[in-house]
Amino acid sequence: MMAMSAHEAASAPEERIVRMRPGRALVAMARPSQVALVWAVYAAGVLLGLARTGAAAEPWPVLMGALLIGGAAVSAHLVNEAEDAQTDRLTVRTPFSGGSGALAASGLAASVPLRVGLVLAAVVVAAIWLAWVELGLPALAATLMLAGLAGALCYSLPPLAAMRHGWGEPLNALLGALLLPLAGVAAVVGSVGLADLLAFLPLTLVTFASVMATAWPDREADAASGKLTLQVRLQPWALRRVHAAASVAAVAAMGLAALAGASPFALAGLLIVPALVVGILHYTRQTSPLPNVAAMVGLTLVLLLANGTGLVSGWGI
Repeated sequence: MMAMSAHEAASAPEERIVRMRPGRALVAMARPSQVALVWAVYAAGVLLGLARTGAAAEPWPVLMGALLIGGAAVSAHLVNEAEDAQTDRLTVRTPFSGGSGALAASGLAASVPLRVGLVLAAVVVAAIWLAWVELGLPALAATLMLAGLAGALCYSLPPLAAMRHGWGEPLNALLGALLLPLAGVAAVVGSVGLADLLAFLPLTLVTFASVMATAWPDREADAASGKLTLQVRLQPWALRRVHAAASVAAVAAMGLAALAGASPFALAGLLIVPALVVGILHYTRQTSPLPNVAAMVGLTLVLLLANGTGLVSGWGI
C-alpha cells in the first residue's frame, strides 16, 4: 500500500471525524454506558426497597420509574455535551473523561444536542407528572425524579452551571449515588428513611472520589475554558486530602450502615477497599481514574448483589 503524504496523514483524521452521522452522534452523546450505570444504581435502590417490604410492590411504578430516569439521564447528557463543547475540544479524551467526542465527530452545532436535550427534558417532566397523577407512581418518587432532573440540568446550564463553579463534583455524586437510588426505594416503598440514606452514603462518597479522579485529566482544558472546578480551584496536595478523606469516610460509612442494619450485607462493600487505596495513591499522580471508577462500579455491583440477596433471603421481613 502506498504511504500517505504528510498532508494526507494530517487530513485523514479530520476526514474520519466528519463522517459520523447525526443520529449516531446523538446516540453516542446520550452516553449509553453511563445510562446503563444509572439504571444499575436505580435498581440497587429498588432491590433495597423490595427487601424492606418482602417484595410487596407493584411492578408498574418501578418500570415506569426506570424509563423516566433513563430519559432524564439522556437529556442531561445531551445538554452537558452541548455546554461542555469548548472544554471537550481542548482536552485529550480518555475512556472516562472529555465527553463522548461525538459532537465534534459529527460536525453538528452545539445547539442541536442542547435543543434535543431540553425537549426531552420537557417530555420527561410531563411523563413524570402523568405517571404520578394517573399511573400510580408514588409522590415522593416523582418528586425525587423531578429534583434529580432539575439538578442534572443545573449541573451544566446557566445561571447555576455547577460544573463551572467548583461544586459540580459533589452535586454529581449526590444526584447519581444518593438521590437516584432513593428514588428507587421510593418507587417501591413510597417513602425513604434514615436507614436508606445510610445504605447509600458509602456509594455517594465513593462516587465523589471517582468524579474527582475523572475530572483531573481535564483540569487544564477546564481552566482554559473558564471552568472553576475543584481541580482548577485547589492545589494538588489539597485535592489529594479531599479525595483521601472521601475514600476513608466511605469505608467508615460502610461500618455505620452495618451497625445501623441499614442494608443487607453492608460490610460486603469492603471488597472495594483495595481499589480505593490504589485510587488514593494514584490520584493527581497519574491521568487514569481507573482505580476509582472501578471502586464506584464495583460498589454498585456489590449493592445490587447484596440487596438482591437480602430480598431472596427475606432480610427485611
